[in-house]
Amino acid sequence: MSETLAGLPSAQLFARVRELVQRGNAVEADLLAHLAEVDARRLYLEEGCSSMFAWCQRVLHFAEGVAYKRIQAARAVRRFPGLMEAVRGGELHLTAVSLLAPKLTQENCAELIQAARHRSADEIRQLLADREPRQVASYVRRVPEPAQQAQVFVPRQPALPPTPPGTHEPSAPLPAPRPIVPERGRTEPLGAERYRVQFMTNRETHAQLEELRALMRHQIPDGDVGKILSRAVAVLYAQVRKRKFAETSRPRSSHPPASPNSAPSRHIPAAIRRAVSQRDEGRCSYVSSSGRRCEAREFLEFDHVEAWAFTHAHSIQGITLRCRAHNQQRARSDFGDRHMARFQRRDLQSRLDSNPVA
Repeated sequence: MSETLAGLPSAQLFARVRELVQRGNAVEADLLAHLAEVDARRLYLEEGCSSMFAWCQRVLHFAEGVAYKRIQAARAVRRFPGLMEAVRGGELHLTAVSLLAPKLTQENCAELIQAARHRSADEIRQLLADREPRQVASYVRRVPEPAQQAQVFVPRQPALPPTPPGTHEPSAPLPAPRPIVPERGRTEPLGAERYRVQFMTNRETHAQLEELRALMRHQIPDGDVGKILSRAVAVLYAQVRKRKFAETSRPRSSHPPASPNSAPSRHIPAAIRRAVSQRDEGRCSYVSSSGRRCEAREFLEFDHVEAWAFTHAHSIQGITLRCRAHNQQRARSDFGDRHMARFQRRDLQSRLDSNPVA
């Protein structure tokens, strides 16, 4: 192929590139439409994935950033079909659609698409910022020395949030290098079974950590924050698994069965929770028709194979671990979408009532 292209006249090469770009734009638009349909039907659940993002990563093998952009763009395309035609015609690229998506309404869709045509990502960010100007407070922050940056796990002063996209920090005669301030917690493998963990914390937690370093100097003379956090994480890990899966080094014998006259309880006995979590290896047990098992370890819930409302019984064989998405999928199958929609609205309202916003 490379030898063939090397002998191609320039005009013909340019023509082929333009043709390939046009075909690629058409394929991208069709892909977004298909992704939107998969998302709307929640078909990723049948493939053993707890979310659209997980399916795009593990089944389609998209990189994280590409998966995020395509999902956001697909959902926007479903709501605003004009976006798909703009992508098909090469007027908007994938990043442009993902940037416009949160700002689009039925009223401004055509206007924004027209304003963003053939613009770069930075130009679109500027366009959106000009439409909704934001005030940024002036501040001064300490810039760590380059040699210290790799060693700082918890900042000694409360870290300020990063500058929002589309805005600029106050200018200075000689701009200093910007410190590395992560937007969220980050874990980076370093090799040899070592990892760098970087996160932001508040003033109270930082003060507690500094006092903990002082109190533990006998056990950890160098005051290494990583060693302190390792111990703290081990303690919390054991507590959470005990509460979630009833794990303990001294399990009690099973409680005697309830009397026939007592009301059935939804509470799953600790012995059953321990056995189920060990059998399912602490992960979602859903397996797709193609044999793919869901890899989710987050938002795990104990799920009755036959709905508890029908059996009022708990057993090791009758309970599995499911992620919330696959648990709700089974509930929709048992009770229907309409019933689950009412249940989810009640659950959301109860959480809002228990955590009112001041």
